[in-house]
Amino acid sequence: MIPSLTTSRRSRALRASGALALALVASALVPAPAMAAPAGCEGDSSGNSWVFLEAQGMRNAKGWLTVKIYNSADEFLASGGSMDVIRVPAKPGNQRVCMKLPDNGTYAFFVYHDEDQDKKLNFNFLKMSPTEGGGFSNNPSMNRIRRPSWKETAIRISRPGLATRVTVNYP
Repeated sequence: MIPSLTTSRRSRALRASGALALALVASALVPAPAMAAPAGCEGDSSGNSWVFLEAQGMRNAKGWLTVKIYNSADEFLASGGSMDVIRVPAKPGNQRVCMKLPDNGTYAFFVYHDEDQDKKLNFNFLKMSPTEGGGFSNNPSMNRIRRPSWKETAIRISRPGLATRVTVNYP
C-alpha cells in the first residue's frame, strides 16, 4: 500500500518535533557560561560555584588577608575544620577576594589580617582578645567573650558570583 500524502506530512512533522524536543533537552544539559569575576578580585573563581568577598577596613599592606571557608556547623572554627583557606597579599582599605566553592550551599567565612604571616590569628598574652584584625560573614557582633555561632555567620550561596562583605575589626 502507498502511504497517503497526509501520512507522510504527519511523519515528517513528528520527526521534526522529536528533533526539536531532543535539541531542547540537550541544550538544558549544557552548563550555562560561568559568571566572570569582577575586576580587581584576587583568587580563584573556577569552582562549580564561587563567592565574591570584600574585606572592608584592612589597615595596611603587611602580611596576608586570610579567609577560612566552613561548610559545616560541626566543623565551624574547629582546629583544622575549614574546608579551604585562601591567602592573598594584604592591601589597605577594602580588598576583594574571589573564592571557588565545590557547589552552591551554606557556608561561613572567617576573615583575618595575618600581618606577621604566621598562618594564625594571634591573641594577647591572656588569650582573651586578638592582636590582629578579623571578622565573620554576616558581620556578627565581635564580643571578645565568645565566638559567634554558625547560625550567626552562615550564608546561603544559591548561585555562583554572589557577593558578601566582611568588616575587619582591629583591637
